[in-house]
Amino acid sequence: MPYHDCQYLYLSKDEAIINSNVVTWENIPTLSLSSRECYISVAAINVVFNANQAHSDIIVKGTLPTMNYKSTDNSDPILAILHATDSKVFDLNIENPIHLFSNDNIKNFKMTLTKSNGNAATPSACHVLLKIDYVDQEKQQESFLRELPKRI
Repeated sequence: MPYHDCQYLYLSKDEAIINSNVVTWENIPTLSLSSRECYISVAAINVVFNANQAHSDIIVKGTLPTMNYKSTDNSDPILAILHATDSKVFDLNIENPIHLFSNDNIKNFKMTLTKSNGNAATPSACHVLLKIDYVDQEKQQESFLRELPKRI
């Protein structure tokens, strides 16, 4: 994937609004002056629960417009699947392979947590670090212009 730079967006538990299994961050600082195409992935996530969870996996979905994600139930895209180190703390245990093609115009971000059986998972705290890899538009244009004569 042609990346030329990246940024990180930290979503702190201190600014999070937790309502049942939905965690919302509002008034996120503007990342760029205009919407730029990018791949967004979860670099780190830490979810803490008050009570022990019966499941070892938590599915994390986020409200991002995507151009490379489809689902059979038309739900929000999956950002990550978390695994439990114990039954209260859930983390990414491996590098997250999900890279959603979107833009960096993120003003508000809502994340939904569900157990692997589909039931709601209500956290007591949640920290998220999003990695935003920008698409090199010049490289994309050059590649397109090189391919154009071959098609004519």
